[in-house]
Amino acid sequence: MKLIFAMLLMFSGYTFASCSSISDSDQRNYCQATQEGSTCSSIRDSDLRASCEAEKGSTCSSIHDSDQRAYCEAKKGSTCSSIHDSDLRAMCEAEKGSTCSSIHDSDQRAFCEAKKGSTCSSIHDSDLRNQCEAMKR
Repeated sequence: MKLIFAMLLMFSGYTFASCSSISDSDQRNYCQATQEGSTCSSIRDSDLRASCEAEKGSTCSSIHDSDQRAYCEAKKGSTCSSIHDSDLRAMCEAEKGSTCSSIHDSDQRAFCEAKKGSTCSSIHDSDLRNQCEAMKR
């Protein structure tokens, strides 16, 4: 779930509350780096830091986790088909125009729907809801 949450954070393009309300320090630092302009250097998790750097223009090659790397590459233009995790693949496909309905995890599905225009209120996980609200700002 943390892997998928980290990847969901990469979708942040909007914003409503600040990233400081996210309790997980790596997720908070990722949010601050991708949405508020700080650097990725304070992120301890190496894959999340590499994802952050890729989000800011670097390549995806430093990401060790194959699903995270495939997701990163899909965001840069390739397909989602090489992502093994079904929820992450469904999220990737939703970002490319598909619906969010194939995402099994209810919080992830609600996050996906929020990025397409609905509210963040149906997300139960507080960190994910805070991230959602931050992206709507």
